[in-house]
Amino acid sequence: MTPLSIAEVIATDASAVSLLAPPLQRWLWEQGWSSLRPAQAEALAPILEGRQDVVIAAATASGKTEAAFLPLLTRLWQGDGQGVVLYVAPMKALINDQHERLSLLCERLDIPVYPWHGDTGEAPRKRFGTTPRGIVLITPESLESLLFRRGAELKHLFGALEAVVVDELHAFISCERGRQLQSLLHRLESALGRRVQRVGLSATLGDMGMAADFLRLGEGKEVRVIVSAAGTKSLRLLVQAVMQPLSDNDIGEAPHTSIAATLFKRLRDANYLIFPNSTGLVEFYADALRRHCEAELVPVTFFPHHGRLGKAERETTEFELKRGHLPVSAICTSTLEMGIDIGAIRGIVQIGAPEAVASLCQRIGRAGRREGETAELWQYCVTEEPAADSGLEAGLHQDLVQSIAVIRLFLAKWYEPPPSGALHYSTLVQQVLSLIGERCGVTAAAAYRILCLGGPFRGVSESDFIELLRSLAAKDLIVQDANRVLLHGASGEKRVNHFSFFAAFQDSREYRLIHAGKELGTLPLKRSHGIGDALIFAGRRWQIADIDHDRLRVELTVASIGKLPKTGGSGMPIHDRVRNEMRTLLSVTDNPDWLNTTASEVLAAARRHYDTLGLADKALIVEGRNVHLFTWRGDATQDALASLLRAHGLVVESFGVGLRIRGVTETEVGDALAAIAAAPLPDPSNILRRRAIGTPEKWDWALPDRLFFDSFASRRLDLVAARDLASSSV
Repeated sequence: MTPLSIAEVIATDASAVSLLAPPLQRWLWEQGWSSLRPAQAEALAPILEGRQDVVIAAATASGKTEAAFLPLLTRLWQGDGQGVVLYVAPMKALINDQHERLSLLCERLDIPVYPWHGDTGEAPRKRFGTTPRGIVLITPESLESLLFRRGAELKHLFGALEAVVVDELHAFISCERGRQLQSLLHRLESALGRRVQRVGLSATLGDMGMAADFLRLGEGKEVRVIVSAAGTKSLRLLVQAVMQPLSDNDIGEAPHTSIAATLFKRLRDANYLIFPNSTGLVEFYADALRRHCEAELVPVTFFPHHGRLGKAERETTEFELKRGHLPVSAICTSTLEMGIDIGAIRGIVQIGAPEAVASLCQRIGRAGRREGETAELWQYCVTEEPAADSGLEAGLHQDLVQSIAVIRLFLAKWYEPPPSGALHYSTLVQQVLSLIGERCGVTAAAAYRILCLGGPFRGVSESDFIELLRSLAAKDLIVQDANRVLLHGASGEKRVNHFSFFAAFQDSREYRLIHAGKELGTLPLKRSHGIGDALIFAGRRWQIADIDHDRLRVELTVASIGKLPKTGGSGMPIHDRVRNEMRTLLSVTDNPDWLNTTASEVLAAARRHYDTLGLADKALIVEGRNVHLFTWRGDATQDALASLLRAHGLVVESFGVGLRIRGVTETEVGDALAAIAAAPLPDPSNILRRRAIGTPEKWDWALPDRLFFDSFASRRLDLVAARDLASSSV
């Protein structure tokens, strides 16, 4: 009789649990699990067999971690616990959570778990180095450091590597850290001389094929994609517009003060996450809500959480959310979008328009996770009556209209597909320098073969790679010895030996904020800040007692006044579909039933303004010596068109759904658009200026001009769509 395969056992046995290691079966029984969830059962066969890469897509807290680790731990147990699984996550806090969670499973199997990041110290690393077995939980930056510093030991450390798990896969796609991670995983396989199974854990994306291709570049069709079929949770939803007085000169604080007072009354019976659109507003709301608690003589139950806070401050917020002693709300940035364990959350408060549907989906996914519980979304939009000197676009009330459009797309289950096609030359510079360190020198041919031909930088031609190396040599980052081996130059040696080298993303000039000997966190400050200046941080008001610009250190004392730190939003690009939905919303008459009275009135006013301007039929509108071009396109298309218009000598600025061209006539704009539509696509170096762009990515300064402009355009501009838009606008 032919033995059944694992997949056939699952298909014929109602209890896939029987395939798991007996200690894990006992753990499931103790947890009250009578069976596996569908995605967990579907993931068993490919992960147990180990031959196929897998992406598991599901909402937060839907069992993705168990879907990956139950079969992986079973494989390690079957091999007497001698194998290794590498788990990569974007945040230290997530690693700490998973360490606690996985340790409960692994102690039954005598499998060690090693957290490995900047806060864990050397002890667990030494234990793993002595006996390489178990689960290693690591960030991309620590993995970079490991490959760079211990390249000669990789076969010893990971010779028994069974699989790599990438958590929060969606957070890595299309950014510097994502390309860095792809390169690291490829370099690790190159060092081991074999392919290693990869398992990605992701939120549901608009195009899961892109997630699969990210996990195994160029082979996405071979990746098994498992999308959770979990039922849709119910959602209680309200969009509320808050009017800002025309006389409000206090940097727009009046409506936010009103919202804070409302939240203090509304969020007293359960845990909530409050998402303003900037770190500065996080601090404003944390301070305002703390002051409400103190004025009412009740315990403070509102805490800030963002990436610039110190570890202790963030962990305090996470602890208060999780312990359930009192109803607690966190005022946060995207740091709490990811799967950190923070206990049960009743609902989400979004202040200001969400920039992306996928981001809103992640946030709502944090709420209403208990069986039968309804999640809540409270969307607040600050708006005002257009003043006499406002631009004509002000009457469109874009913040409210964008909020409604994003929510409508979310309810329709549409999400942005990850952008693709970025060259990531900045990250390639880092990877060249790191590969030299890992291998104690490498030839140009070998570096190109590893990083470009077989690695993630496949869009880079051999001639462009040589041009990049020459630029690095000119800046003394690399040198070539008599045997044609690339080594670090003097400048390169200095940079790779600094701890900041291992991060692929840009470091800002962060000042350490100190009070009574305790570090509160970091903040980018200007040199204009001085002793006596006030600011708000960690939800409290402070005054600068001393500032050391050379050591980047600020001493603070408690104060009764404070100013918001000037830190902006995420800068996430807005997709074409969102702006298109905004136009659709303005051109129809039906109202969603989840708007409050003020929001309905403001939407009606925006629609009247849209009709008055005649925007259903025309794109160009003249206002004095300015011409408004309403594009209704996403940032990549609109920014590209702005660059093309500037190359024709026009002064252009964006106002959300369109472009304002200053000091011209409609005819001049029409002529420029016609010229753009008729011309071949220009080289990015002919329409961009380096000084105007700055250095948006960490190693951009090391690139020659042509590669810099090509890299920037590949990430930020859609020149083909912009030319098509120019053609349709004339």
